[in-house]
Amino acid sequence: MKKIIISLACWLLAIGSWAQSNENSATAADFGTMYVQKGQTVEVAIAITNTGTKAIRSFSYIIANGENTTTEKIVSARNLAVNETREYKIAFETGDEAGRRVQTFTITKVNGAENSASHGSASGIFFVITEKAPVTPLVEEFTGTWCGWCPIGFDAMEEANEWYREKVALIAVHSGDVMEVDDFSEIAQRAPYHPSAIVDRGEDFYPSSGDMKGQIDKSMRNKIATGVIEVSAEWTDESKTEIKIDTKTRFVFSTDNGNYAIGFALTQDGMTGTGSSWAQANNLSGNSSYADSNPYWYKAASKVTGVTYNHVGVAAWGLAKGINGSVNPVIQADEEQLYTYNANISKKTKIQDKSKLKVIAILIDRESGTVVNAAQTKISEEPTGVISQESRVESQESIYDLSGRKVNEPLTKGIYIKNGKKVLVK
Repeated sequence: MKKIIISLACWLLAIGSWAQSNENSATAADFGTMYVQKGQTVEVAIAITNTGTKAIRSFSYIIANGENTTTEKIVSARNLAVNETREYKIAFETGDEAGRRVQTFTITKVNGAENSASHGSASGIFFVITEKAPVTPLVEEFTGTWCGWCPIGFDAMEEANEWYREKVALIAVHSGDVMEVDDFSEIAQRAPYHPSAIVDRGEDFYPSSGDMKGQIDKSMRNKIATGVIEVSAEWTDESKTEIKIDTKTRFVFSTDNGNYAIGFALTQDGMTGTGSSWAQANNLSGNSSYADSNPYWYKAASKVTGVTYNHVGVAAWGLAKGINGSVNPVIQADEEQLYTYNANISKKTKIQDKSKLKVIAILIDRESGTVVNAAQTKISEEPTGVISQESRVESQESIYDLSGRKVNEPLTKGIYIKNGKKVLVK
């Protein structure tokens, strides 16, 4: 009996010791990836849970980023109850070097005593950037002539074009109709319903005019882009079967293992055709709910012929994941990367009018699948290296022979340089 009493006493003592040692315990949740500007102080909301046996009045913490560790700081916890989780804003210094940086937040003390939690640390990643780069949002709208509600997205895309012009890149991705193109099939699978849309490969939304504007504004205002891209395009031959696309990419942070790539889309305005396959189904016809927001379709028939379709995706290269080798994984902040792609369109059968084409360059984050930034351009009408034929050259213009000598007027047939371009005098 005496042994039992002693054993019970030891057990109670152990329980009491355990309870005392776990009175002050707190854990923190990882806080993900953030894009921040260098030389700034940013506040990060970190979720902290009381895993002890008494309320937390205060806690202390340190922050380490692999190179430096801060001095210990104390925060008032405002009586965080047992098992309660609450977010606290913690100040982080971003530093003066652009690049990828792992930040570790560790709760060192709880109520002035050592934190007894076995997992008292949390981590996150800072992409420290040199500037907040301008953003050109990419809108991919999923549509089809068979879709009776798709006139809503049709109007939203037209209004977005009026509002933003070249500040937004628009692609109408057609499925199940005469304008469907295989190059867009992987992206088309993102559509949960029709019509729907995504901006920068984010969450889908119903593309009413108001929601479309809201999503584009949100991207322009709040998105932190890790890079910017510029694009130019020109024909390489007189028959216009190949487009030379040149890009300049500049990132605002440095890394040795970037995972980015560039994809291209070709869109055409003014597409139209005859017959039932080109007629747009219209559920808005006579529906008073759309009399003010979509008046054209409200007044139109339930099947609308003669529609002119704009922003139609007619060809693409590396659209979903980008083209291998288009971005060097070794990235230096603010240094330009150049890339050239020759896009052959000889077998792109959906193109109707080459004068109404537009090239969209898309900088893709392969790790997240999202779009970093986009750019667009029309195609230069003067084919590279093409020699035009003329029966004569006006003598008052600047004319040079192929050796670089200026001549008043060509005396013989041959190739000359007129105003920086080659001409063939017959």
